[in-house]
Amino acid sequence: MPCGMNLMKISAICKFKKNLRLLPVAAVLVITAGCAVNNNSLHVRDLADCMNLYGVKIDYVRPLEPSILYADSGMEMGISGHKVAAYYFNTDLETQRKRLERIRKNKYVYIMGLKFPAIVHGSCVLVNANSNPQKHKIIAAFEKFHVP
Repeated sequence: MPCGMNLMKISAICKFKKNLRLLPVAAVLVITAGCAVNNNSLHVRDLADCMNLYGVKIDYVRPLEPSILYADSGMEMGISGHKVAAYYFNTDLETQRKRLERIRKNKYVYIMGLKFPAIVHGSCVLVNANSNPQKHKIIAAFEKFHVP
């Protein structure tokens, strides 16, 4: 084998190894692309204020037990005579981050054995908004819930 062929092979191997080192970085970027919304520093109680700001009339707000979804905190909002639940997941904790990703992928949660539609935005999950008469207004306000 001529000397030039060995140099070409060595060069190709070096380039391959260099590109291989970038693989973990690319994987992290792909995984975190769905989590680009910055609202991990906000809490579900801030969501009610955001809803009001964008024209969703909240009849009442009360705390919910977050452990039912393994979340950090939860609240129930009365909107148009229907209950809508919101849960906050602390994405700094690996277990909560994994649970949130599973909900994002499946688009539903089970509560007490019943399946409910769920919408994920950043670190928050909105449950049962799809059955509300103000569904579109609620979802539009929910999607604006982030740190400016």
